[in-house]
Amino acid sequence: MRVSTTTIPVRANRIGQLVTLVVEPALNQDTAAVLLFLHGKGEAGSSLGTLPLVCVYQTPPFQAMLGHLPGTVVIAPQAPAVPNFDDWNWRDYIEGLGDFLAGRYPNRQIVATGFSRGGLGVLQLISAYPDLIKACGAVDPQPARDPEEMNAILSCPALDGRTWLRYGEFRNRDDAWKKFSSLLHDRLPETNRDTADLSHTEMAMRAYSGSPLATSRNKKDLYAFLGLEFRGPG
Repeated sequence: MRVSTTTIPVRANRIGQLVTLVVEPALNQDTAAVLLFLHGKGEAGSSLGTLPLVCVYQTPPFQAMLGHLPGTVVIAPQAPAVPNFDDWNWRDYIEGLGDFLAGRYPNRQIVATGFSRGGLGVLQLISAYPDLIKACGAVDPQPARDPEEMNAILSCPALDGRTWLRYGEFRNRDDAWKKFSSLLHDRLPETNRDTADLSHTEMAMRAYSGSPLATSRNKKDLYAFLGLEFRGPG
């Protein structure tokens, strides 16, 4: 296993690149599947000093560093908190991420997952690049920023069979969360979606530790759905 950093060029207002953590398997780096992970709101940053935040909640880069994703290259960029922690959005970097993945990993199996604001980010990405992303998994994704974005996501044909969705408890969610989650559920096959009575952060830790989060036996965990080998503890 090899851990390194790189930068991904982007063309966003005031931002020219994203600092990125890369975890590669010990063998077969040139043929391994590629997993893009997009973090949530609170893990934003823009320097090497804050980059470890992308591993919070036992996310895929953390799992890869433990050796649990032996056949996968994990790419984990960090979004800066611009204009602030509340209002930054992965949508501003989707074009750069798509160009980077297509250029760096041609003819490779590319999948993506994200948590919360990153969950919305992977839905934005697969909507913009449906032919690039083979499958994606959204863990407790936040609602779209505006009706135009919501319509673009909901009309994406890649939702039908290539998207895995898990939502947590809704006791403290506002109407925007409830509306967006309901519409997403309606768009996905029943076997690809579910809810669990878990808090927002518990959803992330369970999903990225390989739990299916569902009692139904016909529902896959995140890594199985994405077609990745996961060797968790036990």
